[in-house]
Amino acid sequence: MATVCARNVLLAGGFAITAGCGKKNVAPPPPPVGWHQEVEGWQFACYFPPDWSAMGEMDRKMARASVLDEMIAQWKGEREDGVAFKEDRIEELETTLLGRPNAIEGVAAANLKHCMDVSKGKADQGPWKSWHAGLPAKLTDGECLTPFDYTMFDYLDIGTSWQRVMPICQGDRVRISGTINDKFRVSDDGPWITVAGDPNQPTGGSMNLPCNLEGCFAGMLVVRFLSEDGVETILPVHDGSLVFEAPEHGEISYRINDETYYDNTWFSNGGIVDHTAIEISPAQ
Repeated sequence: MATVCARNVLLAGGFAITAGCGKKNVAPPPPPVGWHQEVEGWQFACYFPPDWSAMGEMDRKMARASVLDEMIAQWKGEREDGVAFKEDRIEELETTLLGRPNAIEGVAAANLKHCMDVSKGKADQGPWKSWHAGLPAKLTDGECLTPFDYTMFDYLDIGTSWQRVMPICQGDRVRISGTINDKFRVSDDGPWITVAGDPNQPTGGSMNLPCNLEGCFAGMLVVRFLSEDGVETILPVHDGSLVFEAPEHGEISYRINDETYYDNTWFSNGGIVDHTAIEISPAQ
């Protein structure tokens, strides 16, 4: 005979009902933390990050560093589980994450999923490695890693096109200047000019020259700003100096406003040859 399990429950007013004796609800075990491998179906262990939301700020910071170290150990093949990524990719991602420690939490969660897919045989290491290799670019998307916070000195080369390509970040203000007393000419029979250009040869409307707007002159110093989207802006440097604020991330370079270089000559006097000095520095 089957055993009947029942119990009386006393309700308000003295009435009673009979209730079945079902199994008690048992809370599921908490998720593992650290290296864990299921006995069945897993080829190797994966690293389970902690519950970040349950931590204080200081413990959370320390845990991020620890979790990153554990992930790097597996990526480098130190766990001898068959997982091994390229060393340069690991170093690049480590540098990126050290500068953005908050991102470690999301990376750890995604890394665990990739690890489990491989360990359970649901995928090979290809998607995991592709995700890993693309993380630095994804984490730094929209950031500018090379602010112009230094001073660059050089000499102007009147025999070549754009020179000294330098990265610049949105909002950077730079001053570009060239010594105004050094002279050169851009044709065999042309006048001696400086980086201010030849005022008698305006180049507005000339499509053969980089600077072809009003206020541009032959031979003058010009600057090019090339945005990350490939948009080019040419800026004339009047009176040997220009202050420019970058509207977005990009790069700057400079040259003289000329289309031929074979006949360009520096002024020489008594064996001393002029050379225009260029300075590019942060503008206050």
